[in-house]
Amino acid sequence: MNKLTAEVARMDIVHLREHQADPHVGLSLREEKYLQALEIALPVLEQQESDGWIEWKGGECPTDIRDRVDIKLRDYGQFTDRVSGRLNWEQFGVSTDIIAYRVIENDGSEG
Repeated sequence: MNKLTAEVARMDIVHLREHQADPHVGLSLREEKYLQALEIALPVLEQQESDGWIEWKGGECPTDIRDRVDIKLRDYGQFTDRVSGRLNWEQFGVSTDIIAYRVIENDGSEG
């Protein structure tokens, strides 16, 4: 069995979305579920393949607001160990936009 990679997941998502948007083709229930699973799995696959970093294009906070994260800003480099709920996750095309993040794993020493 071949291992699912982020690249394969992205290609499958594009392909399935094209079929989904075409009124003459559409998706079966199984394909709909597969598309949903790929969309959930893609950030995890990207994180595994990029030293834990997940590309970010803006939106609501992608983690629990109490999670601690490392972030990369568009023009200001990397910042470590930030509380995710205190960060601005929206993007405005400015130098302080978050462009990537990774969740810091809790080692169990905190409550």
